[in-house]
Amino acid sequence: MRVRAVFLALVSIANTLPAQTPASGPAQGIAAGMDAYLLRYFKADAPGAAVLVMKDGQVVLRKGYGLASIELSAPVKPDTVFHVGSVGKQFTAAAILKLAEQGKVDLKAPIGRYLPEAPKAWNSITVENLLTHTSGIENLWSDPAFRPHEREDLSPEQLLAFVKDKPLQSEPGTRHAYATVNYTLLAILVGRLSGKPYETFVADTFFKPLGMKHTTFDEDPKLVPGLASAYGPGPTPAPFMSHALGFGGGSFYSTTEDLALWTDALQGGKMLSPASLKAMTTAYRLKDGSDTHYGYGLRVHTLDGEPYLQSNGDIPGFHSEVVAMPRSHVFVAILHNGEDLPIGLDPIGKRLAAMAAGRPIQEPKAIPLPERALRALCGRYQSGGAVRTIGLENGRLFSQFPGDAPALLSPLSATECFFDENPDARLGFTLKDGQAIKVQRYDLDRAPGPSYTRVDTAPAP
Repeated sequence: MRVRAVFLALVSIANTLPAQTPASGPAQGIAAGMDAYLLRYFKADAPGAAVLVMKDGQVVLRKGYGLASIELSAPVKPDTVFHVGSVGKQFTAAAILKLAEQGKVDLKAPIGRYLPEAPKAWNSITVENLLTHTSGIENLWSDPAFRPHEREDLSPEQLLAFVKDKPLQSEPGTRHAYATVNYTLLAILVGRLSGKPYETFVADTFFKPLGMKHTTFDEDPKLVPGLASAYGPGPTPAPFMSHALGFGGGSFYSTTEDLALWTDALQGGKMLSPASLKAMTTAYRLKDGSDTHYGYGLRVHTLDGEPYLQSNGDIPGFHSEVVAMPRSHVFVAILHNGEDLPIGLDPIGKRLAAMAAGRPIQEPKAIPLPERALRALCGRYQSGGAVRTIGLENGRLFSQFPGDAPALLSPLSATECFFDENPDARLGFTLKDGQAIKVQRYDLDRAPGPSYTRVDTAPAP
């Protein structure tokens, strides 16, 4: 269903609106509820967020929270610029689809047709496998040898050198494994097949026609007017990571308003043909029929039974969440510049979208369990090379992976817990003779995660 045409006109004048546009009637109460909810997480003296929520083409909430610069005590404004990380993958996916419409690329063709330098091991990888993260190519960030190069401005060809000689992690089309390098390859294709540099083609095809004047490619060094500073835990200045490493998969700065312009145009059928848009927003299915919950550059979920299209971006000091519910005509964008939130942007965005749609999410309520029942869940659980420890300290369950901070859990029953930092994320336990033998993570309205088998008991705290 097309988003109402008025949506585009309203967003295009958003820069002339006051810092927060007051809603009227029932929407005023919804906006007040959203504001109170967001104030729980974004404090006035901490890294903040720009938030835009729209429903039926009307601005429900448009506000800045917290600080864009702690050093200067400069507040976040609704039009503050942030790095949006992997939200940019949908720009790359749309560029490939535009080229496919022009007959310049076949999504079902092997990538070797367009990248003759690709290794023979990649002969069965198609362009669609890159779009859906089902190529089997290893994620650069999982390679310890790559970590020392995080500060280097590596070219796309140098990025590929780290993965092209490594064996595929799985047969193409059989497993969804998110890896930005897939989109680096796609960006190379865009440049070669369009006859323009990747960033120029994206800007000329999408940004300029839509008037997305704050959305720019993240070349280093570059001055970006209105850009928020990036902060790590503490807060402290975020560690530097070369923006060149996200080429094609996380390469842009933007604002909530520009992202609203883009989402309206994309979902309203103004950027791509109906067939291309359907392909982009339909979850890819693996060879065994499994649903990946990922289309082309977009995560494809449901919320309360209706389509829920999500994209998110995460780099040091910048996090973004962009949501579209085309059937309910809901749009949400949250752009954040810190690392200390006790909850992720995913559940925040989901709650704002549900409020805007008039169907707020009911929060889970923890129940007390005796210590014996809590200890029955404790242990070390393994899935492949990953080990999850479930422990108990000061009467609270926690889940922890090696090198990560413990994540607190609250019980819903003797066999199910939710994460305090994300109440939509759950762990389900399988018991045998009163002791847990398996644990599996799942998220509401999302595909279940891998199942972990208990390998031994956790040491007593």
